[in-house]
Amino acid sequence: MSQARVNALRQRPDFPDAVGEIAQGQIWDLDVIRAWAGSGLRQTKAGRPKAEDKNRTLGGRFVLEYPEIGSGGFANVYRAADKKTDATVAIKVLRDIEGVGDEAINRFRRELRLMESLEHANVVSVLAQGETDAGEIWYAMPLAQGSLSDYVKQVTGNPPQIVEIMRQISAGLAYIHRQGIYHRDLKTANVLRLEAREGESDSWAIADFGLAVTAERESSPLTSSLRQGLGSWVYTAPEQWNNARSADVRSDIYSLGKILQELTTGAWPVNVEIPPGVLRPVIEKAIANAPDQRYQSVAELMDALERALGTQIQHQDWESRTEQAERLRDRMLGRPTDEDLNQTLDWALALNENDAEDMRAMTRVLPWMNATSIQFLRDRDRAGFARVIERFCKFIGSGRFSFEYCDTLANFLRRVTLAGDDPKVTGFVAAALTRLGAHHNRWHVQDVLIRILQDVQSKEAAAEVVEALRNVPRDEVQWAITDFTVRSLPVAVRNGVGPLIRAA
Repeated sequence: MSQARVNALRQRPDFPDAVGEIAQGQIWDLDVIRAWAGSGLRQTKAGRPKAEDKNRTLGGRFVLEYPEIGSGGFANVYRAADKKTDATVAIKVLRDIEGVGDEAINRFRRELRLMESLEHANVVSVLAQGETDAGEIWYAMPLAQGSLSDYVKQVTGNPPQIVEIMRQISAGLAYIHRQGIYHRDLKTANVLRLEAREGESDSWAIADFGLAVTAERESSPLTSSLRQGLGSWVYTAPEQWNNARSADVRSDIYSLGKILQELTTGAWPVNVEIPPGVLRPVIEKAIANAPDQRYQSVAELMDALERALGTQIQHQDWESRTEQAERLRDRMLGRPTDEDLNQTLDWALALNENDAEDMRAMTRVLPWMNATSIQFLRDRDRAGFARVIERFCKFIGSGRFSFEYCDTLANFLRRVTLAGDDPKVTGFVAAALTRLGAHHNRWHVQDVLIRILQDVQSKEAAAEVVEALRNVPRDEVQWAITDFTVRSLPVAVRNGVGPLIRAA
């Protein structure tokens, strides 16, 4: 074969890669070249290729198999033979892009080129990319054994397996974040199961960067005409709905939380009602509406998941709820460490608010927190702490306690309101103390309630208090707040509560 012919073959996109380089130039494995030459995948005859071969080959390298193995709103996925490596791969072809502007298409091409540079075990690699004669964009990636959405039912109810899958997804997400890239369309369908290499187990990898954006550019949505830049709605962070440009690390964390919710519940994560369990606190924080209330990094979320899994293993069989409460209460009575407080909050968030035993356990622990501990937990996770106090308040508002313990509960809630101005928490506390005092005829509880109401300063807190008391039986409000004491309350509270204490 002439040198010119050899040089021409080397320029073909399907020609095998060189295995090394010496001073004289690149070197190839001749056995690989012979296999390639005799594989029947390349055109050996002179002249133009047959029409059917040309239509089924992309980039001069990937021979598509029909029909497609998957189809979405604007793309088809095909199995294909890679003539360069003789491997079977997947090809995604984007179609129906006539309505997309040129700039959006150019940005998408740039993102594909960017993806080609990513190398991580938990990120699906882009092997090659290009465009068909019809102008459709395509890219090649390793062939997966399915997506995570196909395996949800198999892992639900198995926290260790869920945490392992989340660990792999998080590793891939943390990697792309370090490259200054936000995914913006994370969901179980975009996490693929890749075939294991010899001696290794199967891995999970993030795919489909069609909505990805680099932090430096802060560009507008890449495929905005196709998906309005919003990703898949149930997994999409609220701020991304309002302004796709505002998506950042925390937007991907929201989507990661929705994936965790789906794996934990076994259901499409359409709502925010998470069943009790050790993973619930992690999910609730990850999918908080406000970005600043979520985990601020993937590493932070994974630390919380590891702690939650450790908590489950620690509490599995040998410790009852009562025993857990006694152990945690003893820590609160001493000088609790940050770790003690973090474990207590995670434990409280995981309890079942509809289970009387769980809630009695909570009331044995929280009231022994001092003001410093309350402030620490509120600062660590304001939304999570508020959820715990809401559940605590609902239970004590309907529960039965000794007279002395009623006073302990009231004093704790007074410390909670002094820890910070949280209008919703103030409303929860007002309703709980009103019911607790009336049920037990405890004047100290009434005194604590009145002091809390007298301290209300903001209109928001006043509105929350009035709304909460409207949902308390009228006779209980009339017991707790008399016509005389109402005069000492701030105007906004007095005007709202006054009609509630007047005789019907």
